[in-house]
Amino acid sequence: MPSVAQLLKETVLAARAGQWLEHRQRFAALREALLERLEAGDEELRIRFDTLNAAAPSHDPVGYLAELEALARLVQEHGVAEGDIAERLATLDLRGLQPPEPIVRIFEALERAPGARLRAILPHEPVPLYNLLRERGFSFTGTPRADGSFEVLIESS
Repeated sequence: MPSVAQLLKETVLAARAGQWLEHRQRFAALREALLERLEAGDEELRIRFDTLNAAAPSHDPVGYLAELEALARLVQEHGVAEGDIAERLATLDLRGLQPPEPIVRIFEALERAPGARLRAILPHEPVPLYNLLRERGFSFTGTPRADGSFEVLIESS
């Protein structure tokens, strides 16, 4: 079975080409691959899938394609299209929390999903976190973001 990323790409390409029968088949496969595995916080994705599933793309191809591309961006933002759903990367946006809450939430998430990768978005570089991660056997990479915040990718060593 193709990866979620491949299904998403093929779905959008078929719609852009106006190949509605092929698009519908690919969209159904993409929807099936994603919807049963989405988390509770992904309600916006569910709504967009349901809306597009009920639409008649041949009646308003420009509007439909705009909605489909918005869905594709949303899927990518949620980390679902980075590979198969099993490789999904959980993201915690921890900006606005007071210390030590961000660190507490990071370790809670790591405990809930052993072996999973985690992306944490923080208001600044979390230097105190690095030693704690090393001590517990995690590897990490940190990157400043354009908005001034800091992103850390964490995985088991």
